[in-house]
Amino acid sequence: MFNSRGRYGNYPVLVSAILLVTLLMLCGCATKIRVNMLQPAQYHEASLTKAVAVLPFTGPGGPEFAAEIEGVLAGIGIDDKPYFTLVDRASVDKIVSEMKFSHSGLVDPKTAVKLGKMIGAQGIYTGVVTQNNHDDSFYYEKRSTCVHYEKRRDEKGRIYQGACLQWRNYNVRCMKRVANFAVSPKLVDVATGRIVYSRNLSAVTASNGCEDTRPVQSESVLLEQAKASVKNQFRRDIAPFYVTREIRLIDSTDGIESNEAKDLLKRGLEYADKGRMDSACELWGQARNLTPGSYALLYNLGVCAESRGDLDTALTLYRQSDRALGKPDDDITLALSRVGEAIKNRGKLQEALGVK
Repeated sequence: MFNSRGRYGNYPVLVSAILLVTLLMLCGCATKIRVNMLQPAQYHEASLTKAVAVLPFTGPGGPEFAAEIEGVLAGIGIDDKPYFTLVDRASVDKIVSEMKFSHSGLVDPKTAVKLGKMIGAQGIYTGVVTQNNHDDSFYYEKRSTCVHYEKRRDEKGRIYQGACLQWRNYNVRCMKRVANFAVSPKLVDVATGRIVYSRNLSAVTASNGCEDTRPVQSESVLLEQAKASVKNQFRRDIAPFYVTREIRLIDSTDGIESNEAKDLLKRGLEYADKGRMDSACELWGQARNLTPGSYALLYNLGVCAESRGDLDTALTLYRQSDRALGKPDDDITLALSRVGEAIKNRGKLQEALGVK
């Protein structure tokens, strides 16, 4: 497995990537690796506000969902370190009770700022649950059953059931259950009173069932599924998150005249197939010394650099591979776009992670 620190020094992420490199080898297909890459939060400013408190949300089930949001924030970690610092819920509840803030008033940014200063938070999350319900609707589906079969005899005179001679059609009662959950969370900057994050998040889940088949899922299960979807949206909004990229390796020997270099390319792919990217990259480096102009070797070495977080080297190698091939290639084009985007995001990630 690679050392996950690239040219960013102690930049664990940027790490950009990598932390996990697993191999996917499909029969008859090229070798691919899967790389976990860190992405900046969808709302970068929200990701910079790390000492936070969550006030009770209003609306149906609001206080309970606020506790779930608190759980989401507490569960976010990068490189095994908590990303957010949460003000203890008991401290928040105590001050809310002592100051006799009204439940509806907690959504007001001015109230949030006042509370935030009292409890030492940089930001305060408030919110309103606008939907937390389910609807049932009924309909019918057609069924058919045989009511009269042909009776037949085999060569020994035994009777057995033949084809259906008469069918009966009937309807069965069915139900569709739809669960709706929607919430509007806000993050208020305590120092300025400015709302730095505000979104309307919603999800719909559904289940169908009939009297003669599977039962419809319970409303509690469907609502939990909808809440989980909303929490996942919220998670990506407010903190860096990992995505898994699948990257294909190239096995072409075009431009490689040396048999030794061809063998090194092949052996490297075999190591990659077994999850041994460290050995694969070493072999491809040796092959490149013998055949500097191979687009496949340059590209695969670019994958090596990208997977260990060395984005600048990866971009250089992908560009060299592109020039060596001399014509468009889908994998190279995708690699150039992917690494270019990662380099563009690097500044946001460094700021979010406090890396200079």
